[in-house]
Amino acid sequence: MKAGTSLIFLLLAVFAAIGQEYPDRVDGYKVHKKPIVINSVEKKSSKQDVDFTVNSPTFAGASLSAVKFKFTVGVSSERTARIEKIRFYDLTVNGIAVKVDEFDRPFDLKANELVTLPEPFLGEVSSFGAAKAAWSELTTPKKEWLVKGKAYIFGRFRKFGMTFRRAIPVEFTLKVKNPIPSIPTVKFRPARLK
Repeated sequence: MKAGTSLIFLLLAVFAAIGQEYPDRVDGYKVHKKPIVINSVEKKSSKQDVDFTVNSPTFAGASLSAVKFKFTVGVSSERTARIEKIRFYDLTVNGIAVKVDEFDRPFDLKANELVTLPEPFLGEVSSFGAAKAAWSELTTPKKEWLVKGKAYIFGRFRKFGMTFRRAIPVEFTLKVKNPIPSIPTVKFRPARLK
């Protein structure tokens, strides 16, 4: 009897989790119902509340534990808005996890005007992830890197003369040009026995 009851609760929990990809609220902001999905750098999404562009990363330093980089982001909106912060989740580059600091410097958006953030984002890859990426780049270099992840854009958006406090989820799968200059591919062959 106990196994049957726990199975029912487990199934209910699974069905509830399937229907809720995003929470109702994050940090006190109501989450926008439909996430913005960006699948290309060149293609501008049509009729979105917010448009989001990510520029190629640049090297910002290294330590024993991580390799640091920075990148700029552009944001535009069909409405006037005050963006209060931007936060990334589950960001990967070619399958390697990347940690990005939250951007918490408020800035204003004018309707239909692309604004480059006043300061770049700072990110880092662990030393192990950097070594794995370097090995991959040496053995099988790619012309383009696959960048995947999610972000929340937190702000106050004007609509119908009123201001709404929203967290807009952005899901992106982008291919960006490889920022590392091309180097000769290293080919490893087994040693010949005589």
